[in-house]
Amino acid sequence: MRHFLSNELLAVNVMKVPVDPAIVAEFEPIAREPLDRSRFGCVSNPRWNSDVKWISARTEDGFNLFESAFTRLDVAKWVEPYIDFENQVRMFGGHLVVRTECTEPSFHVDWMDGKNEGFTLLTPITDNTAGFGLIYKKLNGELGEYEYKLGEALIIGSNFLHSTSPGRSEQPVALLSFTFGTDKMEHWGKLAETAANQSPLYRRPDGVLCHNRRLD
Repeated sequence: MRHFLSNELLAVNVMKVPVDPAIVAEFEPIAREPLDRSRFGCVSNPRWNSDVKWISARTEDGFNLFESAFTRLDVAKWVEPYIDFENQVRMFGGHLVVRTECTEPSFHVDWMDGKNEGFTLLTPITDNTAGFGLIYKKLNGELGEYEYKLGEALIIGSNFLHSTSPGRSEQPVALLSFTFGTDKMEHWGKLAETAANQSPLYRRPDGVLCHNRRLD
């Protein structure tokens, strides 16, 4: 496992990177308008301390919208030094994360014991994220706070403990998110616990596009 340290955030396996806000903004109509359920699915969970909804593709055409943005944003270059891959860093899935409230923290890790073979990117689509960001555990045990900014993304690797900041917004707050990582199937077993259970359609490290019928 290749760990990396953010001196600014005082945490491991997390980094801030620039993104083109014009590309990210392409997803605002999907987040704002009534959902086209012929192309996109919506996953929520009443046990979460939030009204968060994960919107993602149900069809290959919808999946390609996310993959095009992933490619044009050149997300892969930021994690290539840390991933064991053969030919390319693979996008597993693309999502819009939309919510208006979070009542209390729900700390979790996206990639438990994933050995930095899988990553999550989060970046705001809308400009109303102030006070509704992310909290996380620093190396010194203290709580850190991160405020989302247009044109900036957070990339999260293995065992980074974090939560949505408690807050409320009159209008939905929308983030663009990608899950991505290795193209070697030997690492998929652990990564699938996250990447195969967030959306109706996902891509495995070997490039095969798969349906999770439970979420369709």
